[in-house]
Amino acid sequence: MNTPRPILGSPISVTVVLDGSGNGVASLGPARIREHWQLTSAAVRVATNTAEATCDIYVGSGINQTTFFAHSILGSTGDTCGFGGLDIQPGMRVFANWLGGDAGQIATLTIQGTYTVGSPQ
Repeated sequence: MNTPRPILGSPISVTVVLDGSGNGVASLGPARIREHWQLTSAAVRVATNTAEATCDIYVGSGINQTTFFAHSILGSTGDTCGFGGLDIQPGMRVFANWLGGDAGQIATLTIQGTYTVGSPQ
């Protein structure tokens, strides 16, 4: 099935409750064997923005210098970054890492894109 189809439920979201320092990490990625996601965009936001969080986006197997993708100073108010169809496979994820937001609030990572099974087109 190499015809790209919308990621099931696309756009899809995941949430995290920010800790006592206003920090938190949320991630999404393909889980099925041979599934590839072709990412269009990611959006981040927090339920409140009394303390505006920053948010870094990473794409890969973890959060480190080599997987850094984008930085937003509007991690609470809401911001979006484009991926241009970047292909990721099982073992890779999109991570949103919020810092300095409102403690105890819900932060949301939403991604859009398509998926294929097998080799990407």
